[in-house]
Amino acid sequence: MPSLIHRATPGAIPHDVRDLLPRFGFSLPKLLTTSNPKLNKGAALGHGRALILHHLPAKALARAIRPANDGSTAARGFIPSLLELAEREGLTAAALAHNGCPWMTAGCGSAEGGCLNFSGHGGMGQTVAAARGRRTLAMLANPEAYARAVLWSVARHYAAAQLAGENLAVRLRGTDEGPNSSGGWHGMPVHITPCEALSLRERYGFETSPHTAAPITERLAANSGLAVYEYSKAPTSGPLGLIAQRAAGVDVTASFAADRPTACRDGLAALREGFRLAIPVAIKKGAPIPSSVTISAGGDSVTIPTIDGDLSDHRYRDGFGAVILRTKLSRGAGPVADLFSLRGHESAQPLADGAVTLSWLS
Repeated sequence: MPSLIHRATPGAIPHDVRDLLPRFGFSLPKLLTTSNPKLNKGAALGHGRALILHHLPAKALARAIRPANDGSTAARGFIPSLLELAEREGLTAAALAHNGCPWMTAGCGSAEGGCLNFSGHGGMGQTVAAARGRRTLAMLANPEAYARAVLWSVARHYAAAQLAGENLAVRLRGTDEGPNSSGGWHGMPVHITPCEALSLRERYGFETSPHTAAPITERLAANSGLAVYEYSKAPTSGPLGLIAQRAAGVDVTASFAADRPTACRDGLAALREGFRLAIPVAIKKGAPIPSSVTISAGGDSVTIPTIDGDLSDHRYRDGFGAVILRTKLSRGAGPVADLFSLRGHESAQPLADGAVTLSWLS
């Protein structure tokens, strides 16, 4: 482990990364988010540092570059700077076709859905939306160079965390599911040369194997004191599924989609495979969360304990159970967003393929 972080000379950063990032207005230290209310809560609890990578979700990039898009809020509307950047980089067609959330439902990913991308600072004006859009365009421009940029950025933060005697956690699917056309972060091969591996080790104390084309998640998870965690609406099986993500070193929390036709069956499938399940519930901040959740479908029923998901974002520290997330205000959301969350009561809530019942200790 180096005693300090070496100043990054031109040779320290791969040429494709040094070419890509400035074109889209980024530098390595600013590529990932290092602070938000939930990350700060986790840090205060002694859980260590964390990083989140944010892109525009679902079809939000396509909407952002359409001049005719009259969004319900500025963040959901037309962003001229993103259209100019897409046209300059020859990415307009790719941006219009991009879907960052292949498993979105209407309640979360539609034009007026309840996506958390538009909560907090993400829903206040266009500054955050534009930055997330520029990251998304950079990913579309050169997915592997972008992945390498993310790797180098994480390595810098990892070195700083190690020097401070803290662990580091990384979440790459902050507001989307990543480069799904390339097999996701857990499937897209990232090439590292022997010189690059040596530079990462000497400068940042970051270990990674050269020659092999391992995914970024495997490269990150191979380092002591570095955890890779995600929320995902992906199906349990398949090349982009929860099991495949876990096999690549990711601690995955499955996301419950209440408005999906197979919501209950999908939730039960994830639980059977040992994944914790994140469930948005429309209860007020400070109100007690339910003590247990029962999911029923097709004669099958499972009751699981709950975890307060608002105390920290460090899901990889949680055990098995239902992670209750109090529904956050998504600015500009319409009535369809109500389908995104369960209601905060004890009566059975019928869904398309079953029912969910929340229970509080009396």
